[in-house]
Amino acid sequence: MRPLIGVTGLHDWQNDIIRQNETYIRAVEKAGGAPIVLAPTENREVIASYIERIDGLIISGGPDMGAHYFGEEPHKDLGRISPLMDEFELMIIKGAIENDIPLFGICRGLQVINVALGGTLYQDIYAQTDTEIQHRQDAPREFTAHSIRIEEGSMLHQLYGEKLRVNTFHHQSIKDLGMDLKATAYAPDGIIEAIESIDKDNGFVLAVQWHPEGMWNSSYNYDNIFKKFIEVSR
Repeated sequence: MRPLIGVTGLHDWQNDIIRQNETYIRAVEKAGGAPIVLAPTENREVIASYIERIDGLIISGGPDMGAHYFGEEPHKDLGRISPLMDEFELMIIKGAIENDIPLFGICRGLQVINVALGGTLYQDIYAQTDTEIQHRQDAPREFTAHSIRIEEGSMLHQLYGEKLRVNTFHHQSIKDLGMDLKATAYAPDGIIEAIESIDKDNGFVLAVQWHPEGMWNSSYNYDNIFKKFIEVSR
């Protein structure tokens, strides 16, 4: 039987809509999982019900994260936020870790996982770092924009080797790492592009700054990361 994979939903508070991009669904299906979109909520009983039923959890991409969650005032270049998504994802991440449910973060998902474990973020890398690399491409999701360097010995290295080209759609990124996390990939400007759990006995935690689900149907092996996640969730 396919493992049940929860994918956190997007909350469009302006239009009262909860949705998710089809690419996440197809990537999970192709890798052997059964995807289900989890509607954001602050109801702890509902979140506990999600945790009881799912075999793996994907924290998806989405809007910026509120700065107060990591102890800062909002920067002038902070983008749109969803307080409901922030609260929901912080709670369900902690529930997943406490219940040893494999956790996979994508783009915003990497950032929220980091904050949930005590880390901080750059609210806008163009204002707060000296990067000259494009991290918000104006191109289709299947297009690979910049390269990343992957740390030897990491799970990501086992999947892709030392280098990989990735797509990119972000302006926030990790500043200080959360507890029990290590950076396992970097962009050419030093921006952290992937994190993993330091202690594998503490559960499976993997997150990337790019959007592998945007390349799930590529001729290259970008979906290896989903296959690994589904294997662990099974």
